[in-house]
Amino acid sequence: MKKKIIYIAALCVSLNLFTGCNDYLAEAPLDAPATGQFFNNQTEMNGALNAVYKSVYWNTGTTPYQSMFDNWTDIALLRAPELGEGNIDVFNAHARSIWQLAYTTIQRANTMLDGMEVGKANVPEATYNRMQAEAKAVRAYAYFYLVNMYGDVPLITKPLNPNEFYTQTRSSKAEVIQFIYSELDAAASVLSWTPADRGRMSKAVALGLKARTAYYNKEYAIAAEAAKQVIDGAGLGLNPKFQDLFTKVGQGPNAGKEIMFEILYSDADANAITYLPLGSISRSAGGQSGRFPQQRLVDMFEGKDGKRIDESAVYDPANPRLNRDSRLKYTVVLPGDTVSMNNTTFVYDIYKNTTSFRNADGSWVTKANADYDNAYGPSKSGVGLLHAKYTFTAENAFTARVNFILMRYPEILLTYAESKIEMNQIDATVLEAINQVRARAGQPVAVAGDQNEMRQLVRRERSVELAMEGFRWFDIRHWNIASTVMPQRVMGIAKDPAVVPVKANFTKSAVHDLNNIPTYDESENVRMTRELRYWYPKLNLLPVPQTERDINPKLTQNPEW
Repeated sequence: MKKKIIYIAALCVSLNLFTGCNDYLAEAPLDAPATGQFFNNQTEMNGALNAVYKSVYWNTGTTPYQSMFDNWTDIALLRAPELGEGNIDVFNAHARSIWQLAYTTIQRANTMLDGMEVGKANVPEATYNRMQAEAKAVRAYAYFYLVNMYGDVPLITKPLNPNEFYTQTRSSKAEVIQFIYSELDAAASVLSWTPADRGRMSKAVALGLKARTAYYNKEYAIAAEAAKQVIDGAGLGLNPKFQDLFTKVGQGPNAGKEIMFEILYSDADANAITYLPLGSISRSAGGQSGRFPQQRLVDMFEGKDGKRIDESAVYDPANPRLNRDSRLKYTVVLPGDTVSMNNTTFVYDIYKNTTSFRNADGSWVTKANADYDNAYGPSKSGVGLLHAKYTFTAENAFTARVNFILMRYPEILLTYAESKIEMNQIDATVLEAINQVRARAGQPVAVAGDQNEMRQLVRRERSVELAMEGFRWFDIRHWNIASTVMPQRVMGIAKDPAVVPVKANFTKSAVHDLNNIPTYDESENVRMTRELRYWYPKLNLLPVPQTERDINPKLTQNPEW
């Protein structure tokens, strides 16, 4: 830096242009945004748009943040309890990181949207409008998370001057949601149903985000309308193989065009890797197994006869893997399952110090079982279960590039169905949407029932279809059941396989029954357990990070924090 200053000064002296040099230095004041100096052509605008998309990759430990959300709920857990335990404060690192990551996305979008005006005449109109629409949709995406995780938040729609950072106040949740709607409507009116490139915004994703936003805000008419537009117009379908959605090889063709929006990890970028598989894969397969399912998730999957396990005639507590909804084995790994992780095929077991591994020639050999006694494994740190989504991979887990899905078509179908059910407009389109999802899993066709029966069905369907994809944190708040499901002892499988726990009880209360919430009062003493979790009403929202309030005293705090 010192050499550059000397060089500039020497140049000014040698040319005897002191005044000209000062004028040059004054052209781009350091106390104001300089975006107007950059976005002069399509190449520069596209570079800025790529930066906006890159900022959507909200990472924690090289793992997408959205993949962590369900681990903070009643269906999963982390090795360290963290947010799920309920014991956090205004200095919590996750609350701070999510806030900062979302506003980084917003800042990049604002910078692009403001700066690109200078080069508008140099870019084909259709291209300009498309890039602008994509940036608006990505900005709305960031605001969705902010408003649903923090409530009222600053609504920033342009680049800020330095002094403005200290004067921002929180806009009401209602105002931010209306902004999200308007931005997504504007984007949807410009974008095509098919994205310009994979991983970019499309009309379907913009409307899907609008449906998601309205659903969580309980504006069901808006949610149903936006979802129906996608169902009728986007030409999307389901991948015939549920398991293919969560492996690199399976994602490639995107059969049925089910994957709508995703975090991409390109083979062309050596640094584009994800540790999502590594953090969940079995110790016996060389993984770090720091994230685990809870028994509650396992028990939400129906029997093969389409009935909840407390009502199913085919469910056997002694053989819980058998005669179940096929999605179970691709969502949760249970002892006795033969699985392939990190180029290793083996029989998952936590009850013995050895287990079976398959050799390259197809033969089997018995080896030491790290899942049995490893201090950080599923029997010591978890409750005997492993995640299956994103772990059944032939990739090296240390350099995995399986994409993380941010939106897929079943969410649209189930959002439409549930929104119609909440308005008590139960018709053939509701059953068709639910049964498309069930059919792929091989589950029996659902039939119409009263409003509460349909609520129970669609909530169960949503819970098992979208498990571990970042929705449960929001769903339990949306359904007003967080205070019911969160204060609990974390529960797992049988301590001793010879002592079979009785079936879970789903009818402890009307709320438990409606929301398919299993309880374990009669079997806790024979199950693996973890920490006792707590719940306080303030946990419906994350705290506004204290670090942000220290910078800007005008930011108020959420109640009780």
